[in-house]
Amino acid sequence: AETYWKTQKPLILESLRNNFTLHPYFGRTEVWKGARWDEMINQRITAMGQQMEQSGKKGFMIEKDKCAMFEFFVRHDIPVAKIGWISHSFAETEEKLREIQQNQGSYKFPLFLKGCHLTQGSDSGMMALKSSHLSAGKFDSELIPWLKKKWAQKPNDDGRAWAVTMNKLLHTLQPGMALQHPFQGMRVSPYNTPLEVKVEVLWGRAYLGLFADYHDVIALRDGSLEFTCRDSACSEWWTHGNVPDKRLQWVQENGHMEGVWKLAELTAQRIGIDEARIDIFIDPAKPESPVVNEISLSSGHEYFYHTDFLAEAWAAPHRALAKGKRVEGWPVPEVRKTEVEVHLQPKPQSGKKY
Repeated sequence: AETYWKTQKPLILESLRNNFTLHPYFGRTEVWKGARWDEMINQRITAMGQQMEQSGKKGFMIEKDKCAMFEFFVRHDIPVAKIGWISHSFAETEEKLREIQQNQGSYKFPLFLKGCHLTQGSDSGMMALKSSHLSAGKFDSELIPWLKKKWAQKPNDDGRAWAVTMNKLLHTLQPGMALQHPFQGMRVSPYNTPLEVKVEVLWGRAYLGLFADYHDVIALRDGSLEFTCRDSACSEWWTHGNVPDKRLQWVQENGHMEGVWKLAELTAQRIGIDEARIDIFIDPAKPESPVVNEISLSSGHEYFYHTDFLAEAWAAPHRALAKGKRVEGWPVPEVRKTEVEVHLQPKPQSGKKY
């Protein structure tokens, strides 16, 4: 991991100098030398809470409001599975579902109903909508009651160090639903779902990608793959160290990861975010056509021996920003001159960065 870090640090520095501008919302994170990964996340969320209280800023909506996230992606031509509609009206949502019920032949199931305001995994805010849910009996006895329950449900991030602050932010979100069509690519994960890679991007540079469905195979930018299992039932317990893994070698050899890295970086650069986890679906038949599934601003994933280096890369430019000068070779990030909320940013003019 340290050897890899030494090859990637110059590329993060290059991205900072040439490819990246920071949205001011993400420039308020107060850090210190040696801050751990979990401390960085906590400090980010603390800054989000302070900005909400002081000026009403709600940049956290770029992730925590799934519908705001989808609208940003569509506005910026970032590829996602097709969005059918978004609604913040319960009556309109019910009406749209009844339209689907009446025209089932026009749709490929399952469709995905996603709560705009229910982005935490524990909120169970998504339903894979099957044609069976639209039958005369189940529509009114199961689907609509589920919809009412989710509409009234408050999002909750309990169990994390930042829960109190995050819950205050989450409780400001407007209820709503999005309908998303299924990803069209082949499903080759062990769970018959789209193959998803979770990419960590720092200052506009993709650092690594984690395949959670493969017990944490990690893809690196040098074309290699590592295996570090966090499941105690695995034959290779993760504390044994990173070992080579070939199960997903095809994604490196056939060019799939090149498209993934490019898309992850584009997404983070458009947002103007210092660090983000960009979750991307891969189509085995179309290496050039990955799509974004979602993003995370407070990832709970463990990156094993890479974690400390990721934390250093995230924190150091913030220290430079706070001091207004270079810190240990890290430059002061360029901050965008904008008052526009993160999730409402327009697409930049062709050929220009913010």
